Amino acid sequence: MFIPVPITILGSGILNRISRFLLPLILFFLGGCGLSWAQEALSPDALASQKDHDEILQEADGIFLEVSRLSGLPILQQVDKKFEDRAFFHDYYLRLLQEQYPPEKKWDYEKAYALFGFLPPGSDLIQNYLDSFLKVVQGLYDPKTKTLYIADWIRSGDQETTLAHELTHALQDQSFGLEPFLAESGKLSMDRQFARAGVMEGQAVAIALNYSLEDRDTDFTKAVNIADWVGLSNLLQESGNKAFGRKGTLNQVVSFPYVYGTAFLQSYVRAYGWGGMAYLFGRPPTSTHQILHPETFFPKRRNPVGVHIGDMSRGALSGYQKIWENTFGEYGLSTLLQQYIPEEQARIAVRGWQGDSVQVYENRENHRLLMAGYFVFDGDDSADDFFKSCRDYLGGKYETDIFRRSDDTIQWLSLKGGNREVYLERYGRRAVLIEGSDSDLTPRVRAELWDVKFVPREKGG
Repeated sequence: MFIPVPITILGSGILNRISRFLLPLILFFLGGCGLSWAQEALSPDALASQKDHDEILQEADGIFLEVSRLSGLPILQQVDKKFEDRAFFHDYYLRLLQEQYPPEKKWDYEKAYALFGFLPPGSDLIQNYLDSFLKVVQGLYDPKTKTLYIADWIRSGDQETTLAHELTHALQDQSFGLEPFLAESGKLSMDRQFARAGVMEGQAVAIALNYSLEDRDTDFTKAVNIADWVGLSNLLQESGNKAFGRKGTLNQVVSFPYVYGTAFLQSYVRAYGWGGMAYLFGRPPTSTHQILHPETFFPKRRNPVGVHIGDMSRGALSGYQKIWENTFGEYGLSTLLQQYIPEEQARIAVRGWQGDSVQVYENRENHRLLMAGYFVFDGDDSADDFFKSCRDYLGGKYETDIFRRSDDTIQWLSLKGGNREVYLERYGRRAVLIEGSDSDLTPRVRAELWDVKFVPREKGG
C-alpha cells in the first residue's frame, strides 16, 4: 500500500465518525426514524446526561455479553478496562510508530511518500500520523496486554459504542489470536495488510452497529451497501479533512478497513453467517481488490497475481539505491490517481487490477528519486482504462516540456526543470510506469521492467 496505518493500533476513532451518520441512514432506509434518532443523539439533553467512568465500566460486562451473543464468539476470559488521558494515547501510538518506523526506514518512507504526493516534502512521518490519530481516537484494545483503553475525554454515548467495538477485538483475540495474526501481517505487503485490517475492523464496526440496532429487530446485513452510503455522503470527508488535512489521503487510508471491510462483511455474513469468521481469520483475503469486490473471494476464491521486480540497482540503475518497495493494490492505486483526476475516474481505472509492484530508488550522488512500477490487469480493456487515466494523472502532476512520444500505448514526456522524464506504456493487460528517470536511463529501465516475471496466482491464503 502507500501510507500504512499500523493495524496493531486497534482503535475505534473512525468508527464513531462513521456511525454518527451511518446509523441514522440505516434506520431511515430500513423504515425506522433515522432523523429523529440522530437529533436525539446530538440533543442538549443527551449531551447533558453524561455517565461517569464507574457507571460505564459497570455496564461494560453487560455490553461484553451482548457483543459475544451478536458475534457468536465465546467469552473465554474477562478483559481489563481502563480510562486513559491524551498523554497515554500519545505515548502508546508514538511507541508503536517508532517500532514500525526506525530512523533509516522512516527517512526512506518519508522520501517515497513525498514522491507519491502523500506527504509534504520534508515532513515528519511519525509526527504526521501521531497528530492525525490523536484527533480521532476513541479507544483501543491492546492484544499484548489484553487490556481495553478508553479515551477519558469522549462523551458517554460514544464510550458505549467504543466498548462494543473494542470488546469485539477482545473476542477476536480470544478466539483467533490477534498477536500472531498481526505479527504475520507485518511481513506481508501493505495491500495484504489492509485486506486483513478490513476483516478485523469490518467485524468490529458491524458488531457495534448491530449492538446499536438490536432493539429495532434488524442488523447491518439488511442495509444497502455501507461503502456506497459513505461514498454518497460528504460528512466523512468533511470530518476527515479536519483531522487529516484537505488532501484527505490519510483519511482515505484510515477509513478503508472500517468502511470497505464492513461492506465486504455485509455480503460475506449474508452468505456464511458469523460462523464464517473463523475461515476469514485462518485464510484472510489477500488484497484490497477482494475486499472491494467480494465476488472475487467467494464463493470461488481468486487470488491476485504476484509480481516481482528485481533490484535494478544491480543493473540499469547502477549508482542508485532502492529505498522503498511494495504493492499498492487496487485501493492504493486508486488513492494515488485521485490526487489529480476525479475519484470516479480513478476507481474505474483500477477496477480490473490483478497485481502490481512499485519501487523507489535514490541516486547516491544527487539524491534524486526514481519510481518504477509494473501493473497487471484482468484484460486489455482494463489495462487501457488504467493507461488513459494514468496519462491524465501524469498531466496533472507534472509540467511537461516535450512529448517525446504519445499514442495509444505509450506516453513518454520530458519534464520542465531538468533532464528528467516520465514514461508510461501498456502492452496487452500489463503496464509499466517510470517517473523521474534521466533521458539515458528510461530505455534501460523500461527494458528491465518488461523482463519482469509474475506468477498466475499467489500461493496460500
